[in-house]
Amino acid sequence: MERIPSAQPPPACLPKAPGLEHGDLSGMDFAHMYQVYKSRRGIKRSEDSKETYKLPHRLIEKKRRDRINECIAQLKDLLPEHLKLTTLGHLEKAVVLELTLKHVKALTNLIDQQQQKIIALQSGLQAGESWVP
Repeated sequence: MERIPSAQPPPACLPKAPGLEHGDLSGMDFAHMYQVYKSRRGIKRSEDSKETYKLPHRLIEKKRRDRINECIAQLKDLLPEHLKLTTLGHLEKAVVLELTLKHVKALTNLIDQQQQKIIALQSGLQAGESWVP
């Protein structure tokens, strides 16, 4: 049976607890052992490193929110007036997104219909029919 290596370093690399011999558990200091085996993820950040992390993170998040808001404002400007008038007053961001989806779906359906008409007209012309507008 093959041995699966553990995530912990081999015993030779571990610092030995004072007074610990083979099979002797009487000198084991569990607080010391906990610190030795504690994962790096569990180590808490100092207050300084928390603040140095928070500041760039806040700026990054603010830039992200600003980009989202700018894109929503551009979408609002692209909406046809008749869709904007269906709502009362200020258009919320969610409403702008919903109206944009509605408009894009309507345009997609219109394109599909126009393509079907083009195909029908092309096949009619190929069959020898004359096209009269």
